[in-house]
Amino acid sequence: MPGEVHILKSLVQPREQFGYFRRFHRAEGFFLRFLMICIVSAFMTAISYFLSAEHLLNMPIVKEVKLTETKLQASKYLLMVAGGLIGFITPAVVITLMSIVFLPFFREVGFKKLFVLQSIVYCVFLISSLIKLPFQGMLHTNEVLSPLSLGVIANYMTNNAFIISLFGFISLFTVWAFYLTYTGLKQASYKSKTYIIAAVSLLYIGFILLSSLTYAMQYGQLTL
Repeated sequence: MPGEVHILKSLVQPREQFGYFRRFHRAEGFFLRFLMICIVSAFMTAISYFLSAEHLLNMPIVKEVKLTETKLQASKYLLMVAGGLIGFITPAVVITLMSIVFLPFFREVGFKKLFVLQSIVYCVFLISSLIKLPFQGMLHTNEVLSPLSLGVIANYMTNNAFIISLFGFISLFTVWAFYLTYTGLKQASYKSKTYIIAAVSLLYIGFILLSSLTYAMQYGQLTL
């Protein structure tokens, strides 16, 4: 049906599914699909927080409270609930921000279509997070690099948080997300292919650098 959004099909058949992007005005069934993205994100984040509870509860600020064993166990479930709430809200916040960032470069596409496109791209990173869950369970921490990225190699070569994070973004999932973004914009925008590739590359590189800088600051390796 024209204007109907198929999230899963768009992930594997972007050219075919994005063919309607330039002409559609209403995204049929998108709200329910977006709600499902939020629910899946909530479920995965809740599990991630639960698996990482041991690491989080061993932080110095938590140890100073000196919780009893019973309270520590209860804290794990509270973290899981908190993770679920955070995970439910995160897609809406991230997708909205990314759509706003892309909007000045692709005004002719419009916020609505950019939001739909970024929702599909967000699913790529949900899949990446899903793959990392077993490793979080084994290591009891949420600070796990994607096994399908160069971050794993960088982690063995250096202790520099910026470099590790930077290489962590060099992954199959980033390439997949980039391709989906480019394909969707090529169908929705009247801009040239060169402009689209340049704009998307600029925004992705900016996002990666900003994320890596933030990661380094968290480890105290970079100060403002």
